[in-house]
Amino acid sequence: MSSSPILVLDIDGVVSLAQPGSPHPWYATLKEDWGLSHDEELAPEFFLKPEFMEVLRGRLDLYVALHEYFETKGLADRLEEFVSYWFEKDSDIDRGVLAQADAWRQRTGGRVFAATNQEHHRIAYLRDRMGLGAHFDEIVYSAALGVCKPERVFYTNAQARMGVTVAQSILFVDDKTSNVDGARMAGWRAMLYRGPESLERALAGWG
Repeated sequence: MSSSPILVLDIDGVVSLAQPGSPHPWYATLKEDWGLSHDEELAPEFFLKPEFMEVLRGRLDLYVALHEYFETKGLADRLEEFVSYWFEKDSDIDRGVLAQADAWRQRTGGRVFAATNQEHHRIAYLRDRMGLGAHFDEIVYSAALGVCKPERVFYTNAQARMGVTVAQSILFVDDKTSNVDGARMAGWRAMLYRGPESLERALAGWG
């Protein structure tokens, strides 16, 4: 167990920049490429359904959930093609943020983790194919913990997984207010991410 300084970054919205609400969301050409509308079909009919929350909690495999949905669209035979499309488009990695985290680690000797709501397949893609594994001691994620941010048990389970005894030794960075509030309720230090400059200012005085 350790109480040395710990930096914990969210992925979507901090490290990866193609999420909904961003200037260039991953589904920008989805209608053109697949004939599917994200806002009118994919989001309300899949991503916002209870089944997808079960995927994020690790209780239902992504491919199983998507296969059932894609059958209704007549696209079940293109399932793997779609997942590859989604993962590739949803991997606009901010290498500058990763460089900041790397530099902080080198300067302070602290450890760096990611804490994110993700399912198993995309984590493997981000960690191995996109190289995020090289920048984090571990990527701690909802499907492995069985619970999602901002539920309190996510943070307590994540803290145990990281081997951290002192909650205040953690600085957590997330772009969603609810997740920041959840971390603070669990005793972590936490900041709302407002771009690379906000992270740079925070890290200058951390550790």
